[in-house]
Amino acid sequence: MKKWLVRNTDNALAMKLKTDTGLPMLLCSLLVSRGIYTAEQAQQYFNGTELSDPLLIADMDKAVQAIEEAVDNEVKITVYGDYDCDGVTSTVMLFTHLDAIGADVNWYIPTREEGYGLNENAIRKLHEDGTGLIITVDNGVSAVNEAELIYELGMKLVVTDHHQLPEILPKAEAIVNPHRQDDNSPYKELAGCGVALKLIMALERDVEGVLEQYADLAAIGTIGDVVALTGENRIIVKRGLLEMQYSENQGLQALINAAGLDAESITSTGIAFGLCPRINAAGRYDSPKAAAELLMAQTGQIAEIKAQELNELNAKRKQIESDILEMAKAQLIADPKAFNSRVLIVCGEGWNHGIIGIVSARLLELYEKPCIVIGIEGDEARGSARSIEGFSLYTALDACSEHLTRFGGHTKAAGFSLPKDKVDDFIAQLRSYADEKFPSMPVMTTEADIEPELSDLEISSIENLRHLQPYGEENNAPLFLMRNCTIISSRPLKDGKYTSFSAEYKGSQFKFLCFGTSFDKFGYYPGDKVDVLSHIEINEYNDKKSVSVRVKDIRRSDFTQDKYFAARNFYEKILRGEKTDSRLLKRILPDKENMKLPFDLARKLTSIDSAAQIAMSHGMNYCLFMMCLHVFAEFGHLELDRINGTMNFIKGGRRIELENSAVIRRIMKSCS
Repeated sequence: MKKWLVRNTDNALAMKLKTDTGLPMLLCSLLVSRGIYTAEQAQQYFNGTELSDPLLIADMDKAVQAIEEAVDNEVKITVYGDYDCDGVTSTVMLFTHLDAIGADVNWYIPTREEGYGLNENAIRKLHEDGTGLIITVDNGVSAVNEAELIYELGMKLVVTDHHQLPEILPKAEAIVNPHRQDDNSPYKELAGCGVALKLIMALERDVEGVLEQYADLAAIGTIGDVVALTGENRIIVKRGLLEMQYSENQGLQALINAAGLDAESITSTGIAFGLCPRINAAGRYDSPKAAAELLMAQTGQIAEIKAQELNELNAKRKQIESDILEMAKAQLIADPKAFNSRVLIVCGEGWNHGIIGIVSARLLELYEKPCIVIGIEGDEARGSARSIEGFSLYTALDACSEHLTRFGGHTKAAGFSLPKDKVDDFIAQLRSYADEKFPSMPVMTTEADIEPELSDLEISSIENLRHLQPYGEENNAPLFLMRNCTIISSRPLKDGKYTSFSAEYKGSQFKFLCFGTSFDKFGYYPGDKVDVLSHIEINEYNDKKSVSVRVKDIRRSDFTQDKYFAARNFYEKILRGEKTDSRLLKRILPDKENMKLPFDLARKLTSIDSAAQIAMSHGMNYCLFMMCLHVFAEFGHLELDRINGTMNFIKGGRRIELENSAVIRRIMKSCS
């Protein structure tokens, strides 16, 4: 359960923007919430097509000079990429361009087994093959030792990258990176493919023609790398989505068809969920060469074969992801101590290190605490971690670095490797670090843009939201908070896999679609008042349009989230056996009287979350409610599955004797 926040939109600024632009008030409110305050900024946001001069990026002129000299002197060039979507599209773009202008060029993308970026074995192989100039795309800025080797072997290096710079830069003819301190370009958030695109523009002394030819691939890489869809990234993606409709890239068209996308679904969301995972699947499960070869396919037949190959790899990736996720859950079921810890850590033999990052993200979404997944191959272990705001993974890994052979990343996403025999020590130290530094863990949050008025939910107002697209990082689809909705009716969809319900909001009735909750876990009934976080869409059926509400999160209107999070923290401390405030004992100690409501709810509901909300609406402390459930489970009246958030009532359990309850003893010990 995430903490809900609502942005504070400046109504005065929104009204002024409405006056200056003539745009609808809803659109102006959303623009202001995104930091767009003036008519000029709005004009650039909606209609901007100008990219800044690529030569403003530091060292771009030096990169152009080095590459042109290599082409003129017939020096063999290797474009050296990365195995993710950004790296693959960057490689294809730059290789295709250099090949088209007559360069002696090839390309190289390392596998995940080789690791990210330049590596010694690859460099020596390229040298043996006659390469004289290596151009990196989406990597290279940290390759200090590898760059020295390149020059020792008599080759040269041009780095193009978008990652943050280390203190020491590698030796190179040019290091093209917008994050350099001496960089004069106005936009710093380009993906690797955006930097590669600008390099091609600088080589061609042309912007429009390069956009026409390569914006489609640059858009895919930009979306896949989850960089901010603002400024120049937004321009690249908007143009790329347009060019994609008519792209002459046979591999891309085959991939679009294989993903089942049509003209209407070629959006940033469609690309993010349809194309990017298939391109990434090659690097995660097999070799990234398959994806690059697809996007460089010269015939429709080859393109179709390669697209089907990526489809199959993506299907395998999904199955492996599902298998690892289930094994991770099984570990947590078998080890409650691991599940109750402040940081979830699971590990397994043979877990594919290209997929454990996805599993880590899935676990984070499920359990809303930092998650680390470790895959062990032979004597080596590799880990991938995802975190919440407020718990820095990089800082945590740094505190445990004595056990690691390498690590890197950011506050909320990181990776590392270590010897297999150090895994247990690493886990113990990381848990100790979290226990010491975070008595109370930060909670996950989700932020609504606005609480809509009825006029905001009219078809014409919602249709105007399309102008905010393409959606992505830092330009998400608008999220609405609809308070005090009264449930009218509900029904199952797809054999109960999803839920649809009707509810009244501010005197009008709306249809809500709840794809994240099965009907048996829905837990809300006619007359219940709920608050809903939602995306609003237009549904068109038989030429008739209607407003449809897609539910992102839902809870009872009388739910008090601050009390919930405080009680949840207290509950988790008891489960970990930590000392708690003895003054709160009376509030959380089950007795015959306060166990009646949890008992009744357990008989009627299967969702722990729904039952807890009802209990809290009756004034029951969340910690007390959960402790009652643990007592019922202890005496055989309940199957309590906290991993999946469910409970199943069992008839005929043993007589409950609170004086002999292990749960009660645990509570008393914690509060002593």
